[in-house]
Amino acid sequence: MRVEEMGLSDALARAREEDDQLSHLTQLRQEWRGLDLSELELRDCHFQGCRLIDCDFSGAAFYHCLFQGCQMVQCRFGDSYWRDTALLECKAEGSDFRGARIRECGWKDTLLRYANFNESQWRSVKLERCDLREISLSSAVVKELGLEKVDLTGAELFRTPLKGTDLSRCTIDGISLSASCGELKGARIAPHQAAVVARILGIHVTE
Repeated sequence: MRVEEMGLSDALARAREEDDQLSHLTQLRQEWRGLDLSELELRDCHFQGCRLIDCDFSGAAFYHCLFQGCQMVQCRFGDSYWRDTALLECKAEGSDFRGARIRECGWKDTLLRYANFNESQWRSVKLERCDLREISLSSAVVKELGLEKVDLTGAELFRTPLKGTDLSRCTIDGISLSASCGELKGARIAPHQAAVVARILGIHVTE
């Protein structure tokens, strides 16, 4: 169903009546509260300058979509699927992404502080200049994750192996790991970050 000229609420109602799919939907500077988009499939949709409050995207699938300058306030994305979908200059602080599967996506300049990504799966994803302070990223699967100037201060990374991940251009102060720091085995860090890891292990580094 192509819905270029249709508002999201009307398009959603039609999708529920037909095939639970939205495609080629463009929305500019709109605001919605409490919408149920769970289990919906979105393809080639573009949201710019929109504000989504307490909306439910649980189990939704995003293909080739773009969210630009949007705010997702207390939204739920649990068990959602993302492929080739971009978040640019968005805010999704405190949103729930538990169990999300994220593939071949690029997220830039996006605020995700306090978001819950526990048990999520990441493959071939690039994050640039994103704020991931104090996120929950436990028991996640990470493969081919590119991080460029990402702030992971205070992030919880229990049981998330980061082998092959380059953290050298990120901020990792105060991250939470297991007692052995096994999550960092095979990851790449910068020399100055070694002191951060030493503190986590309880090692006191002297000048």
